[in-house]
Amino acid sequence: MLPDYLAPNLDIIFIGLNPGSYSDKMGHYFARSTNLFWTALYESALVKERLTPLDDVRMNEFGFGLTDLVPRVTPNIDSLTRAEFVAGGEILRAKILNYAPRIACFVGITGFRHAFHRRAELGAQSSPVWGNTKIFIVPSTSPRNAYYRPQVIDWFKRLKTFWDAQTAI
Repeated sequence: MLPDYLAPNLDIIFIGLNPGSYSDKMGHYFARSTNLFWTALYESALVKERLTPLDDVRMNEFGFGLTDLVPRVTPNIDSLTRAEFVAGGEILRAKILNYAPRIACFVGITGFRHAFHRRAELGAQSSPVWGNTKIFIVPSTSPRNAYYRPQVIDWFKRLKTFWDAQTAI
């Protein structure tokens, strides 16, 4: 199980679906070299330096956090049950209310839909609202997400624009 990298009042908490087998083996979030998460952070200007999975422990330095919706390690999401999604959603909601980030960003839409039984589209969500935390969904950065892969960095740029607007308020 990967540890949460959370702290009070972060700008953005990134929420993965669950740790993949490779990330678990390596001990770091989004560890596979073909995962676009770390590239998207840099290319979208959310961070000013290129980061790697080894930098997951530093995320709080940038005002960001990392956690997973479901903590159980699996080779793919098909191994997760609806009950795990729902339970993970309840635990996540409590974490978000406790840590109160500006934005809770789901990295992948599937987990959000399964956990909260809501139709959702990518981008800012009107509900649910957890305290003052806004919810934003970007496509999964996994190499298995072939459909959205070309759009991942553009969605992280939209997240950056949304974040900038939130910090201007």
